[in-house]
Amino acid sequence: MIDVSNLSVNFGPAQAVRDASLTIAPGARIGIVGESGSGKSMLGLALMGMSPDAAQVTGSLTVDGTQMAGASERDWRRLRARRIAMIFQEPMAALNPLRRVGDTVAEPLRVHEGLGREAALDRALALFKEVGLPDPAARLRQFPHEISGGQRQRVLIALALACNPGLLIADEPTTALDANVALRITELLTDLSVKRQMALMFISHDLTAVARATTEIMVMYGGTVVERGPTAEVLNAPRHPYTKGLLAARPRPEGLRQSGTRRRLPTIPGTVPPLDKLPPGCRFAGRCPVELPQCATERPPVVANAACHLLAQGGAA
Repeated sequence: MIDVSNLSVNFGPAQAVRDASLTIAPGARIGIVGESGSGKSMLGLALMGMSPDAAQVTGSLTVDGTQMAGASERDWRRLRARRIAMIFQEPMAALNPLRRVGDTVAEPLRVHEGLGREAALDRALALFKEVGLPDPAARLRQFPHEISGGQRQRVLIALALACNPGLLIADEPTTALDANVALRITELLTDLSVKRQMALMFISHDLTAVARATTEIMVMYGGTVVERGPTAEVLNAPRHPYTKGLLAARPRPEGLRQSGTRRRLPTIPGTVPPLDKLPPGCRFAGRCPVELPQCATERPPVVANAACHLLAQGGAA
């Protein structure tokens, strides 16, 4: 369905995404994880043809065999909603506060499917039922501020599903939701992907949610994919030092106290450099606990789905 090869998103000397390559087949569920600023959302926007105007996008991006890298906005509009849809971060900001949520979900059905208002609202009602909104008929008439955060997220999911896309990109879909609501949203997205045979790209900081929702995972740092593979394999036996650092930093209630004393969570040393100050070699150079002399200047080869010089030399990262 979607094939990406050496896709880069640049802002002058700053590389937000560097040479990303992936294939997304129908029904695939792929998790994208990494710290803020790692390029996760920018990759999702590039797949939607929605990179910022100042961005220079290079590489290959084909959708259903059609090359979309460098395509016009008019060509992208034909594709969005129908083939690729996105759930954006912050539901309150993504929804128009002056429009009833039923009209918001009905709009793409009117624009792309040519439905009249009543028919589009009927479809919106069916979508509200599918995503589990309580009292869906009443929700059609409400404004975003009148419903809860979890319900707003379900409205955004219904909006993204309106034209039956082949790929749904969910950008931090559980952010700012409490644990129980986040779990239900994660399960809903997984169920919808299976039921509709719809590919799902799940972008998140929440490794637990990614573990539940996906079968494949890509770990990004500094705009670069540093590790990929089956979700369970990567999370249970990570190979790249950055992946290991992310997993070690996860809160584990049972491990916060040892011998009756509090224990600080492990952290990755240092901070993420600005995009225009990242090392030309391994982007993780300068923060890596097992760094070699060539790491900062030479791009690492990919060994067993992880890009690391130490692994290439037969060592253990």
